[in-house]
Amino acid sequence: RVRSNTPLQALALLNDPCAVEAARVFAEKILKEGGNADESKIVFAFQRALSRQPREKERDVLLNLLKGSRESLGKDPAAVKELLVVGDRPADKDLPAVELAAWTSIARALFNLHETISRN
Repeated sequence: RVRSNTPLQALALLNDPCAVEAARVFAEKILKEGGNADESKIVFAFQRALSRQPREKERDVLLNLLKGSRESLGKDPAAVKELLVVGDRPADKDLPAVELAAWTSIARALFNLHETISRN
């Protein structure tokens, strides 16, 4: 991708098909290995993506994003299907589509954090 520290970088990371596919595959891992509760999945994802535990506020923001994603995607099956077909690797058919799409949103948010994409 084009190297940038501008808002265009965020657009590239959120919309690039490779980034979307990577987030979906990460979401599959979160759902399979992150535990049963949403909170444990958030901690798992944070630990994998950032090598640290989420702060309480970060966890709460992601839980709210997850809730909103579930609600909006649950009402829009076409958007779920469109998201899950991005990339070369097929989505795991054993996972509920809306749940996978919602967790893909979480993974995309984590992948787009300054802390994730920048090295200090």
